[in-house]
Amino acid sequence: MEWFLIAIKQIILGISLAAPVGPINIEMIKKGLTRGFWASWLVGLGGMTADILFMLLILIGLTPFVQMQAVTVSLYATGFVMLTFVGFQSMKQAVSRSFSIDVNKPSIKRDKSFFTGFFIALMNPLNILFWFGVFGSSLSESLQSQTWLSVFFHSFFIIFGILLWNLNIASSIHFARKFITPKLLRFITLGAGFLLFLFGCQFGFKCISLLIG
Repeated sequence: MEWFLIAIKQIILGISLAAPVGPINIEMIKKGLTRGFWASWLVGLGGMTADILFMLLILIGLTPFVQMQAVTVSLYATGFVMLTFVGFQSMKQAVSRSFSIDVNKPSIKRDKSFFTGFFIALMNPLNILFWFGVFGSSLSESLQSQTWLSVFFHSFFIIFGILLWNLNIASSIHFARKFITPKLLRFITLGAGFLLFLFGCQFGFKCISLLIG
């Protein structure tokens, strides 16, 4: 019973980590509306794969390296480039005269969705700093009082919680897209692109402040 309660707690933690509006959620919504369930789902899987990679890097002891200021600055700079580019491309698509999506016929071009999600999560400084800062510190403390099997158990259910949240977003958008008009879809795509661009600019400002601070 105790293990079950711990699993539920870790799943809720995973959902709480994935639920706040951020670049991955925005990209999942945009992809889900324009390309359907599988494109949105693959973005979420890509982001989750990056999360798993961060966990593995933490387990092999790279947390101190990532917390170095030079590395942090590089992460913010990379996040700025990645998100402003993705955001600009989305806004460009939304204002294009050729913008046309058949919401009743999902696109089969899903091959890039996974990698889009993976690289957004991989180059998102806030995501990286959380895993290596908050989770990394928590993991170090846990290893002093728990076995590796117990730590793996906790980590697995955190990822499972993230998986459930991504499935929730992809499914919700899949059913909602049928009621979206082309004009509203264009507006949502434009808004999503702007938010991604804004996230990128925030990372750029943070990078500059660390350099001159």
